[in-house]
Amino acid sequence: MKKLIAALALVTAIGATAPVIVMAHEGHKQAADSQTAEGAGVVKAIDKDAGTVTIQHGPIKALKWPAMTMKFKATTEAIASAKVGQKVHFVMKNDNGQPLVTAIHAM
Repeated sequence: MKKLIAALALVTAIGATAPVIVMAHEGHKQAADSQTAEGAGVVKAIDKDAGTVTIQHGPIKALKWPAMTMKFKATTEAIASAKVGQKVHFVMKNDNGQPLVTAIHAM
């Protein structure tokens, strides 16, 4: 974790010459090369009132994220297409430094 923090500090310091998009999740940050990323996993929970979906996903190489279970903010459309227990492919975008799931498709 210390190496990750040191690496992120270095990337942030270089930020003026090489912009980096940062997405936060579960209390730590990962650098992203683009504004969107895709993943595959299983929907574990849906909270329509909170606008969130919990997905147990595999590694997301574009963000250098390992496999884990995460609660994501999601659009109304994405939530409407999800079902608990369903295997899905999902698309997320950077929304002010936070991942926002914009599409969920059954696999």
